[in-house]
Amino acid sequence: MTNLIIFIVGLAIMLFLMMKTKLGPFACMLLAGLGIGMACGLDSMKAINTLVDGFAGTCKSIGLLVIFGTILGIYLEKSNACLRIATTLLRVVGNKNSSAALATTGYLVAIPVFSDVAMVLLAPLVKSVAKKSGKSPYALGTVTACSLLSTNAFVAPTPAPLAVIAVLGLDIGTSILWGLPAALFITICVWIFGEFYLMRKPASWFTPLESEKADSGVMPDESTLPSFIVSIMPILLPVVLILCASVGGQLLEKGTFLTVLNFLGDKNIALVLGIVVSILFLAPYLPEKERYAPMTDALKISGPIVFITAAGGALAKIVSATGVGETIAQVLINSPIPVIFIPFLITGFSKFAQGSASVAAILAAGLSVPMCEAGLITPLEAFLSISAGSSLGSHVNNSFTWVYSEFIGCDIKTTLKTLCVGQNIVMSITGIIATLVISMIA
Repeated sequence: MTNLIIFIVGLAIMLFLMMKTKLGPFACMLLAGLGIGMACGLDSMKAINTLVDGFAGTCKSIGLLVIFGTILGIYLEKSNACLRIATTLLRVVGNKNSSAALATTGYLVAIPVFSDVAMVLLAPLVKSVAKKSGKSPYALGTVTACSLLSTNAFVAPTPAPLAVIAVLGLDIGTSILWGLPAALFITICVWIFGEFYLMRKPASWFTPLESEKADSGVMPDESTLPSFIVSIMPILLPVVLILCASVGGQLLEKGTFLTVLNFLGDKNIALVLGIVVSILFLAPYLPEKERYAPMTDALKISGPIVFITAAGGALAKIVSATGVGETIAQVLINSPIPVIFIPFLITGFSKFAQGSASVAAILAAGLSVPMCEAGLITPLEAFLSISAGSSLGSHVNNSFTWVYSEFIGCDIKTTLKTLCVGQNIVMSITGIIATLVISMIA
């Protein structure tokens, strides 16, 4: 129990440092891991070696995945492939069903693209659709934002789900197989929230933001965009290959075909093939000198993500080595709170405290490992619970909140009434409902 108290104090200090200093999550998690390990009785060298092992193991698991996913996302962004997907969906459903089209767009676009980037990318489309349809840009913006956040939290190859499944030891195919329907359920619910609640609010309920960014959304000429098939192929190919390998491993007998399928469906190979498709078909839509720039640009973006994730893995390794995990598991056995809610709440409280959903998810994943090892919860249940919890605790200390406010063009009060209500209430509640339902059937 003493180690548990040390761990809680160490965790509180870590969160305080994240919020009140400029050390950042990387340094804070490593310092917390080292301090907790030594305070719990590990000798200095064992604490350091455990920290290094956890860091290296996590880098090995997700390093290439994050880099490849980032390259793919940049190609989709720079070539305007995401906008082609959105405009095609709008053409199919019409302006009358524009909110449903934007929800679908957000759901699809955020699978390979970072949420902040996806929001900036889709903001001009949201405003354009609002003008054409006469609907509130803030209601449409909320539907779009929450939809893209749903797949961003539940579906690899976005960094947070990749990091969580790596820490939990969950198969990526299984996570996608159940993450997609969970995110779809949330997307449908946020569409209902936007269509039947926000759309009915008078214009005076929203306060526009007078800023250059709010008015700068310009849609490119549609004739310059890649075709829909070309745009969607780099997203669908890796997802289909990974799912086929996951399902094939359970249904097919060992042989040459299964070996080839497993190779093509390996998460790293599948993403590389998605990049190859992007280079062949999307790169021509970039300026000639920038056609291979995503290869190097991705390293600048993905480097911090890999290292922060690895620091979370190092902290998780320390938690395991000190025996704190077993103590937590024992406390939870006697707790009146259902175990499946614990990762959800840890993620939500951590995000509320320090702002980053990714950091919160990685932290919760590390703390969930002992519960999985004790048989209190399955890795899939922990993954879904953490993903649902990443919507909880959203407010002004989260970067996405300000990206939404600036690029959709509303003040922070309106953002809190639209986006943050959508995240904290609609997304978190429907997310945990999806988790509970899947836990009963998976």
